[in-house]
Amino acid sequence: MNKAAGYPKINAALVKADYPTVIKLVRAEIAKDPVAVLSDPRIQDWLGRRYRNLFLNEAEKDESALRAAKVPMPMQLLDRRSSRELLAARYLKGLPRQEAQTDMPPANEKRIKGTTLLFVPGLLAGLLPVLAFQTVWPRIEDRFGVRILTADIHPARSSAANAEDIKAALDQGVGFDADSDYVDSATGKPVGDVVIMGYSKGAADAMEFLVRYPEEAARVRAFVGWAGVIGGSYIADESEKRLADATSTTTPLSGEIGRTLRQIVPVVQIERINRRLDEYDVKAGVHDMTTSAREAFLHDHIEELEAMRIPTFTFSGATSLREVPYYQAIGVLQLNNYDKNNDMLLTQSQTQMPIAHSTHLAAVRAHHWDMAFDPFPWYTRMGSLNVDHRFARYPAMAALLLFLSELGLMK
Repeated sequence: MNKAAGYPKINAALVKADYPTVIKLVRAEIAKDPVAVLSDPRIQDWLGRRYRNLFLNEAEKDESALRAAKVPMPMQLLDRRSSRELLAARYLKGLPRQEAQTDMPPANEKRIKGTTLLFVPGLLAGLLPVLAFQTVWPRIEDRFGVRILTADIHPARSSAANAEDIKAALDQGVGFDADSDYVDSATGKPVGDVVIMGYSKGAADAMEFLVRYPEEAARVRAFVGWAGVIGGSYIADESEKRLADATSTTTPLSGEIGRTLRQIVPVVQIERINRRLDEYDVKAGVHDMTTSAREAFLHDHIEELEAMRIPTFTFSGATSLREVPYYQAIGVLQLNNYDKNNDMLLTQSQTQMPIAHSTHLAAVRAHHWDMAFDPFPWYTRMGSLNVDHRFARYPAMAALLLFLSELGLMK
């Protein structure tokens, strides 16, 4: 079947800009055969436009997002763009002005009670000044009624080892709730149907979990890579070289490993290490983010992942030298040799899943930390002006849940 012409009714509705019909038909096709419809290039293009439209709808209602998108005075007096166009320019990389102006119907918002959002954070989770989506998850849970569980991923060990943490989250409810309160196996509730969202190394951990426990794939309604380390990172390649001869001493991140890690990530708060001390393996954690490790994993397992038929969506970030913390500038310069639209850790292609039914929904204008973290406290900023993290995280996550609900993937 010619995929470009495989859905004539949807294509006809797209030509007519009959978006209510497109929404209805795409949802129906996903219910019948998600892999087929999500592999269609025209449907993928629509899905990207629909997500970005929902994001702008949400950002228009968010005062902090609007403030960050405004141009400074006196340019405000000369800038004739609408608030929606300003938001698109601030938060969505390379979005055509015509798309920003497109009028689509609002989402039919529903409470989400039957699907859990399982969030898998990245390397050094819990050792940075704030937690990923720390103030976003409570608002999302309150608004949608959805259960959000953050897997208790170890901050610095291999993806294979962390697959066990994801398994514990599904089977026992072990992790952190939306308010960042720890939930152990004695009080946790097992998870039913789930959308897995992996941020940074969390995406690699989640993929490792799926190939180690393929029987769990039936519970996974969708997989979302949020700046996910899917194809590896050239920055991780360099970090692995610097760690090669480093050794630790009496504590997990002391000695040469601790010093080297502080050089790579100066804001890491090693004093926060107070649990799971015997499980630290920094070298393995960094190795699993390298291009060689991720490429080998995909070579060995991509057919398995594709056969699981899990609807997959990815997001990437794009930043510039003047928008990142000064101590991350060298990384941006290194990545500029491969892709000038990098997020200070990953190129665009490294965030994308190489399977036919994976859709890249947006390249957001934000650096890697900006996409997930609240502003760092002043005493952890090391003089940098670029850790305010003003990306519109709440509108982005609200739009994601509206989008997945509209497709029938979260109920």
